[in-house]
Amino acid sequence: MARSIGDYRLYGAITRQPDELRRLLTADEPVAEAAARIGAAGRVFTIGIGTSTNAATAAATMLRAAGVDARAWSSHDFVSYPPTLRTDDAALVFTHSGRKRFSRGVLAPLAAAGVGAVVITGTETALTDDDLAAGTVVLKTVPRDPSAMFTVSHTTAMLLAARIADAVRPGSVGELAALPEAVAGALAHEPEIEALAQAWVTRGAIVALGAGPHEPSAHEAHIKIAEASRRAVRSYAVEQLVHGPQVQVTADESFLVFAGEGPALARTREVVAFVRALGCEVAWASALEAPEGARWLHVPAIAEPLAPIVEAVPAQLLAGHLAALADVDADNFRSDDEAHRAAVTALGL
Repeated sequence: MARSIGDYRLYGAITRQPDELRRLLTADEPVAEAAARIGAAGRVFTIGIGTSTNAATAAATMLRAAGVDARAWSSHDFVSYPPTLRTDDAALVFTHSGRKRFSRGVLAPLAAAGVGAVVITGTETALTDDDLAAGTVVLKTVPRDPSAMFTVSHTTAMLLAARIADAVRPGSVGELAALPEAVAGALAHEPEIEALAQAWVTRGAIVALGAGPHEPSAHEAHIKIAEASRRAVRSYAVEQLVHGPQVQVTADESFLVFAGEGPALARTREVVAFVRALGCEVAWASALEAPEGARWLHVPAIAEPLAPIVEAVPAQLLAGHLAALADVDADNFRSDDEAHRAAVTALGL
């Protein structure tokens, strides 16, 4: 028997995002200190793993809009194949819980190289003073997500990154004060997203696409749909799809496309026309009217650097509704599968 999205703990976390974003817009976090460190750096590395990789990518876009030389890194790669660090570097590290092996692992080499770190983490973080070098700037978001499908901790982490970028160069990333209502506006379109889940539940794989500032939204949709509903899903930068992966596209696949008013819009529309010509269904998550033949998932308009904060909402809701229709537990990271649970325990995250 199918479940309801309201049966999951993740649903309360999704729906409280506007309130948490509103609170964190003015929360007394050391934003000015973080901005002073990042704004004065020659280079800034934004670092994360999993969902936090997408936060780090979005943050790098925001910081570049503010005039900072910022590049995103996977925490695994930063630990395993690190750049040559300089004393004028800075790092912005994302870790929801402070527990993940490689996200914790980036802190020691940063400290050893004398690189100033800013950490965005949850209020219940496992990081202690022993883990953090003297002078590390720590900004805190929310308590640990009640579900293994992290939602509110992700959007609030991106908001704090946006506050840092805005403090470096005011107005550079758009109107931060508009974010809570934009996220609330995206949540108001849940009936359309539920209908989309019902239409796609028996179809083939879902493919998420985004270009430029919208690419992390595609990869975040991939993570959320995979971990909640456990169905076949993949994600690409818009242009990457057409340079190889397009040969495997089949008519029973469905495309979730994120787009906004920017330089990548025309190419994104061309790729939508391409997959439509192959018989694929398309959902267009954007403030802009959908291309012909695509479903329009209306996302309130926001400046492109801030778009991943709002675009996370339709991905989260689609993941939850697909999980409910599949009658799987979206909250438990497949821990109800004994073999999978044992394998994850042996792997270690």
